[in-house]
Formats: sequence, C-alpha cells, structure tokens
Amino acid sequence: MVLEPICCPDCHTTDVVKNGKSAEGKQRYRCRNGECSRASFILHYSYRGYLPEVKQQIADMAVNGSGIKPPACASRSEIALGY
Repeated sequence: MVLEPICCPDCHTTDVVKNGKSAEGKQRYRCRNGECSRASFILHYSYRGYLPEVKQQIADMAVNGSGIKPPACASRSEIALGY
C-alpha cells in the first residue's frame, strides 16, 4: 500500500489532515499551516464552479463588467433584440 502525500493547493505544504466528507461523499481536507489562507479543500471537485481557477475567472469578468455569459451568446441576444 502506497500513501500519496496530500498537498494544500494554496501553500503547497503537506501538513494536511482529513476533515470529514462533503454532501457528495468526497473527502474534505484541512490545511494545518497557520499562515495559509485556505481553511479546507477537496482534491477533486465534481462541480467546476468551486474550483479556485474558475472563481478567479468569474471575479475577473465581474470586475471588467463582462458578466458570465460568453461574448458569442451576448452578441446573439443583441442581434435577436435588434440592438
């Protein structure tokens, strides 16, 4: 049996402990590094909206005022409405 060390996605330390399970039954982990901003995390999210990269992309789009619809969808609705 080989144990694979779990690393925190933010601080990349291996000082991680199990922290229960999610509603979907996925293992939740907690980083024990006091300087880390991440309280708990799941290694393999089933919903992509929970991924830190996707959250950052949504925040960037909101700051730029582009919303979450892709540009192609926005242009089609503008054509349909006659703008």
